[in-house]
Order: sequence, then C-alpha cells, then structure tokens
Amino acid sequence: MSEEQDSTQLSVENILSDVYARRKSSKTQPKIDIQDIDELRELQGRKRKEFESYLKRNRLDMRQWLRYASFELEQHDMRRARSVFERALLVNGAHIPLWIRYIDSEIKYKYLNHARNILDRAITTLPRADKLWYKYLFLEESLENWEIVRSLFNKWCSLEPERGAWISYINFEIRQQKYDNVRDIYEKFVLVYPEAETWLEWVKFESIYGSVESIRNIYSMALDTLILYESTMTQSEHYEQGITKLALSFAQWEISEREYERAATIYKISRDKWPNDPTVIKSQDEYNKSFGSVSDINDTLIAKRKINYENELENDVLNYYSWMLYIDLIQKYYSKDIINVFERAVTTSIPNQKRVKNAQWRRYIYLWIRYFTFMELDKNDVEGCRILYKRCLNKIVPHSAFTFSKIWIMYSEFEIRQNNLPLARRILGRAIGMCPTKKLFKNYIKLELKLREFDRVRKLYEKYIEYTPSEKNVWLEYSKLEENLGDEERARGIFKLSVQDNVTDMPIVSQLSILDKFIEFETEAQEYDNARSLYETYLRKGNYAPKIWISYAMYESSVPTATQLIELYGNNDSDSEESSDEDDVEFKPTEENFDRARKIYERGLEYFKEREDGKNRFILFQSYEEFEEKFGTIETKKQLTEKAPKAVLRVRHQNGIQKEYTDYVFPDDSSTAGKINVSRFLSFAKKWKEEEEKEGDTQ
Repeated sequence: MSEEQDSTQLSVENILSDVYARRKSSKTQPKIDIQDIDELRELQGRKRKEFESYLKRNRLDMRQWLRYASFELEQHDMRRARSVFERALLVNGAHIPLWIRYIDSEIKYKYLNHARNILDRAITTLPRADKLWYKYLFLEESLENWEIVRSLFNKWCSLEPERGAWISYINFEIRQQKYDNVRDIYEKFVLVYPEAETWLEWVKFESIYGSVESIRNIYSMALDTLILYESTMTQSEHYEQGITKLALSFAQWEISEREYERAATIYKISRDKWPNDPTVIKSQDEYNKSFGSVSDINDTLIAKRKINYENELENDVLNYYSWMLYIDLIQKYYSKDIINVFERAVTTSIPNQKRVKNAQWRRYIYLWIRYFTFMELDKNDVEGCRILYKRCLNKIVPHSAFTFSKIWIMYSEFEIRQNNLPLARRILGRAIGMCPTKKLFKNYIKLELKLREFDRVRKLYEKYIEYTPSEKNVWLEYSKLEENLGDEERARGIFKLSVQDNVTDMPIVSQLSILDKFIEFETEAQEYDNARSLYETYLRKGNYAPKIWISYAMYESSVPTATQLIELYGNNDSDSEESSDEDDVEFKPTEENFDRARKIYERGLEYFKEREDGKNRFILFQSYEEFEEKFGTIETKKQLTEKAPKAVLRVRHQNGIQKEYTDYVFPDDSSTAGKINVSRFLSFAKKWKEEEEKEGDTQ
C-alpha cells in the first residue's frame, strides 16, 4: 500500500518535467543565407514594407519606430536611419529614449557634429529633461571642450533646474580647480534654493578650500538671509528644522575654532528665536556642561522643564496639575508669555462633561481664579479683570446645571475693592436669582451685616428660608439676628414658625435642636411659662425620651414660678438700687421648685409604666435618685427608696435563639399584676389574627 502511495505522490521535479513536455515549442526564425546583392535588396525591401505597413496601422508605437531605426543602422544605412528617427520625432518629439537612441547612433558612428546638432535641438525642445543635458555635457567634457561645458552649465542653470544640476556644475568647476567660479555658482545657487541645506554645502566647500573668515561670513550671511525672508519661507516643511541645524552648525564650528564667546552668543540668539526647540536646548546643554556657567546650566534645565510640560499638556490638555506647574514656571522665568499661557489654559482645557460638577470642573475653575488674581494683583489691570469675570460667568460656567459660588463672591469682592458697592450687590442678587446656594446667601448676608443694612438682611433671610426651609441653622441665625436687634417678638415668631409641622419638612432632630434654643431664648427673656409649654412640645416631638424628662425636671428645679417672680420683682422697692437692675437679682430654688421637678419625674415614670418600658423607666429612676441625693429630704429619699426596682434576669426568643436580658421590676408593678393590660391584650389578639390569615392563605 505504501509503495502505491509513493508512486502516485507528486514532486516538484515531476511537475516541472510535465510542464516542459506540454509547453508549445516557439517558432524559430528561419536562418536566411544571403548569396548576392539582389537577395539582400529583396530582404531589405520586404522588411521595410513590413515596418511601413505596421506603422501605418499604429504610428504611435515608438518601440516599432526604434526597431525600424535599429534595422536601418544594422544595414549601415545612416541616411535612412536618420530619416526614420526624424519621422519618429515628428510623431512624438517628447519621447526621451528616442532622442537618446538617435544621439547614441550618431556618436557611435562618430558623427559628432550631427550629435551636437541633435543635442541642441533636444535641450531646446525639452529643456527640463535632465538626461539630455547630462548627455550633452558628458559628450563635451569627454572631448575636453571645457568652455563649451561651462557655457552649457550656465545655460542650464539659467533655467533654475533641480539641485543636482547645480551640484554637477560645482563638481565640474572643482575638478577644473576654478574655486572662484564655484563661489560664483554658490551665490546663484543660494538665490534659487535658499534652504539651509544649500548654505551648509557652501560651508562644506569653504571648509576645504576657503578660510576661517570666509566660512564665518557665509554662516552669518546664511542666517541673516533665512531670518530676513522667514515670512516667505515658513511654508516649507523643513524650514525651522533647517535653520536651527544651520545655527547649531555655526555654533559647533565656532567651538572648534575655540571662539567660545561667539558660540555662547549664537546659542543665546537661537534660544531667544526658538525657545521650545528640543534640538537647540540639547545642543546648548552639551555646550554649557563643557564651557558654560552655573546660570547657563540652570537656564537650560528650565527650558527642558518647559518643553516637558508642553509635551505633557499636548498629550493631555485636561491635566490641570501640569497646567499649574507650567504657569508657575512661565510666571517666574518667562513673564512676557504669561498672558498667552493663561488664555491657552482657560480656552483649551474646558472639561468635556457639561452637566456634572466633578473634580475636573473644580480644578479648571482654579485656573480662572489664578488668572483673576494675576490680572488684579500682578498686572493691576482692573478693566481686564472685570472682563475676565464676565467672560467666565457668562460663557464658561453652565449655571443651568451647576455653578461656582466662589466665582460670584470673588467678583462681588472685586467690585467692592473698586468702591462699586451697587454693582457688587447686583452681582450677588443675580447669582441668587440664577443659581442660589447656601454660600451665596451667607456671603451676601455677611456683607449687609457689615454695612448695618438690617432690612436687607431680613429680606435675604426670608429668601434663604424659602430656598432651604429645612435648614435649621438658617432659622437659628435669623432668630439670633432679631434677638441681637432687641426684637423679641420677631425672634419668638421665627422660632414658632420653624417648629410648626405644616410649615417645613425639617427632620425631627433639627426641630428638637431648635426647640432647645427656643427654650433658652424664653428662659433668658424670663418667659418661664412659655418655656414650660415648649418643654411639653419638646416631649411630644422627642417621643418622650428619658433625657427630655430629665431636662424638663432640672429646668423646673432651677427656674422660678409665676408667684416667685412676683415676689422677686414686684414687691421690691422700685427706688432701691438693688431693684433698679434686674440682673442683680439672684433666684434661689426652694422646696416648691423641687416639688415641681418631682412631679415631672413622677409623670415620666408613670408614662413609661403605662407603656411597660422598663429600660427607660429605670434610666429616669436613676436620674430621680441622683436628684433626691442632691436636693431631697430624708422623707422624700425614703419614699423613693421604697419605689426602687429590682433587676430580674429573663429569657426571650429571637429568631429561634434564646437570649438573656435584664429586666427591672418596680414594687408598684405588683399591685397591677392581676389587672389585664387591655392594650397589650389587643396587640396580641391582632398579631394572632394576622398569623391565622397567613396560614389560611398558604392552605
């Protein structure tokens, strides 16, 4: 089986042999033996008829014309060959291979004058065909006709050909050792091709055949010319690269001549002209390391940092950290460019997200803030700074989505520094109308407080409360303002309004905090009955927490009753010095005040007893004990001791797990042990009914 597979397997040799066997054999041209002149003429006539008949059908086939001319040349019939060439040139005079074959045939048979005539016709007909010019020049130079070659080069260069023609002319004159002629050629060459490459070739020539002064003059003339015509030459892609290369070459040459001061001057001019060119900075750095001072090295390092920052910002324009460092560098070392850098920073680095106030926006706004600060403090350009504020607020910040209160505040403070208070007010008013924030309200209120414009402050607080009615600090600040102004009724009205349930959606914690301040206010105003009613509200809103009961009791023990107030102030002699100043009257709590406090404690204990809240009841009882220890009598202490609870360890089931906890049993609980707790019974019945309904649904 394997032998059969080997016999049928194809190989490269089998394929090639099969292809050679099957290919068609090409028709070989019959070999014709010419016996006499008649047979030759017959053959020539037949071939000419074939060429002519073909060219009648396709006269544009230049290869056929070349074959026809080659046939005549093989027959040594130069006259007929010229005729064929001329006829072909009439058909297509721009076919360069035809001209070359025509010229080569004349040179081959040593018809040099004919060849010159044809070359003259060729370069006149096709003056931009470099091959024809090179053919002509090669012919004349091989015949050592130096003047003819020079005249041909002059004629060719007058047409401003490609660089290769000029270089060939220069090389020809160098071969002839005509160095002055080479300089004349370079003078024309740099006018036609004023690129740095041309000047460097001239410098290379002078470095071999010229002097030091001639090289320096050419370098200087090259730089002056290129800088003078900079506006017309900047369209070239390699202009800046070439001129920097030329300048650095000049500096390196001066270093080679040990003219270090000249080299340093060239580097300085180059840095001023192209401050961001890495090639210039690198070359100057190398020079400074070898020949420069410490300050020169620092300048180079600063320039490197500048380029690094610019490269970073080119790759990531939203890198605000690099922008800040870049601005620091420019402001310190390149102060004349700082305005352009600021403009580029705030124009090109606008965040892409227009609807969300993210970290990018905050960093971007700090660029504007730094711009404002620079324009006002460093440049002292008040009008320019004002224009920048308007530009930022009107065109940059999307106030419909979010705003930056700091910019509005800075703008208003700027106008205040310019003694333009009405405009500052309009700015803050516009900000509050367009995009109100807590910071804007606080700043505007602070401004009007400094100006003692209290009516304006009241209006601002009203707007502030409309904006954030659930913010407790706004209510407290507003009430504090009215209290400081001596308007107790307005302050009391603000307090009352803030704790009403149907006015604000303030969290209960904030309401309790306001109630605490309200009680302090009423206490300072000696409106103790109002404070007591507030404590009742405090208990209700605070869910009757033990600490509120304790606070209420302590309050009752420390403030006078209505009767005590009359005794303190009403019965005193109005003419006496002691009674003239109410602040000098000192109240000392009596047993009546302590009894009122005990009643509060008893109320609290009764409240927790009804709700079977042993834990909070025990906390309140402990505070009651401390109170009695401090203010109680032997009898009250004894009565309270009899009511002391006992700690009992109980077990409860929670999520199928037994947990021990400490419960407190009061002595008076035993008297009600036989009584049915209706509320608790109803709660158990309701729970049982819900469980029954769930079981019915599952069945």
